Order: sequence, then C-alpha cells, then structure tokens
Amino acid sequence: MVFIGKKTALCVVAATLVFSFACLGVFAVVRTAASSCTPLGAVIVIDAGHGGFDGGVVGVSGTKESELNLSIAMCLGEMLEADGAAVVYTRTDDNALSDIKREDMKKRAEIIRNSRADCVISIHLNSYRDKSRRGVQVFYDDTGKGESFASFMQEKLNAAINYKYSKRTDLAPQPGDFYITKCSSSPSLIIECGFISNAEDEALLKTEAFRRELCREIADAIILAVA
Repeated sequence: MVFIGKKTALCVVAATLVFSFACLGVFAVVRTAASSCTPLGAVIVIDAGHGGFDGGVVGVSGTKESELNLSIAMCLGEMLEADGAAVVYTRTDDNALSDIKREDMKKRAEIIRNSRADCVISIHLNSYRDKSRRGVQVFYDDTGKGESFASFMQEKLNAAINYKYSKRTDLAPQPGDFYITKCSSSPSLIIECGFISNAEDEALLKTEAFRRELCREIADAIILAVA
C-alpha cells in the first residue's frame, strides 16, 4: 500500500547497487539523511518527545514519559535501519535540545526540515484522568496531510496491539494542530504509544518485549507506506 511517492530513478538505481553490496556483507546501515538511497530508499525522522528538563507526563508508578519515549524511538529506529531506511533522530539521549521549550521545539523542527524526510514519526505517551483508558493512538495534522497514513497505521495497531492487550479496536486516528506535524510537507504522525496513566499500559511499556513488539508493528506499517 503506497501513500508516499517513491524516490527518483537515480536513487532507485543507487539503492539497487547498495543492496547488492549488502548481499556481500559490506553494506553499512546509514544513520543520516545525507545517504538516503538505501534499499528501502526512504528517510524517516523519529522524534522522541520531551527530554531533559521536560520529562512529559508521569506514570502511575512514577515512570517518566521522556525515558520511555526515547527507548521506543531508538528501538524503532534500529528496526528501520535494519530494514534499510535512513533514520534521523531528533534526540538520542536523555537531554532536551535546549533548556527552553520553545527553542527545543525549534531545533526539532530544523532537524526535520533539513532531513528531507519521507515521513516523520513522533513518539509520545498518553495520559488521561480516567485511568481505565488504554491503547495506542495515532494523531496527524489537521490540514489532512498524513490522514491516509494515520488511518493505515491505526488500523494495524488496533489489530495487532490494541485488541491483543485491551480488546479495543475502536481507537481512531485524530487530527489536530500539532507543531511537530507541520515541520515537513511529508506525512507526519504522532503516535501515543499507550496510556501511562493506566497501570497495565505502563507496566507493558516498561518491558523490552512489548516495546519491541510495538515497534515492529509501527516499522512494518512505515515500510508498507513508503515502499
């Protein structure tokens, strides 16, 4: 299923050559947008929300959102790199990009704009006053950009994750006026990877096995969308 346009013919040829070298065991996975002609032929920006002074929401057992966001973002990036994507991260450690929230967001936007990304995925965790609320939910720009991609991603997560762990298939992607989704002309999604205000979701998110399962589903959806 294709929602995002393919690379130029030159990039495709280059990707084929790179893939050939990979079969010989000499292909090194790229980590920057400068070498975007990979076997998948796509540049994916992964934004780990919050960080540093901005810890985000706090889970029922005291877990910081920013720490889980980073774990999920790095896991997702590693999977996409292994699949042949060029991954650009907005952060790769516990620090924010600035000590001021506005400047932090501006620097994230600059990374995204300079990446020439084929899609942008921003990782977050949800929180709600009703502590029974559970599940992974997708958000996209209120201009409609990325709506098809968001619907596809949500359907996949509903079937593979939400139903399995909370018997929910009714979560729908939601549009909104989100700063991070307006930094690129390419489809940009915010994925709220669970409700940290729910004890069961928080416990799952703290396990590597669940994070890897979740990331595999997200990565597969991205690959199908940009291939």
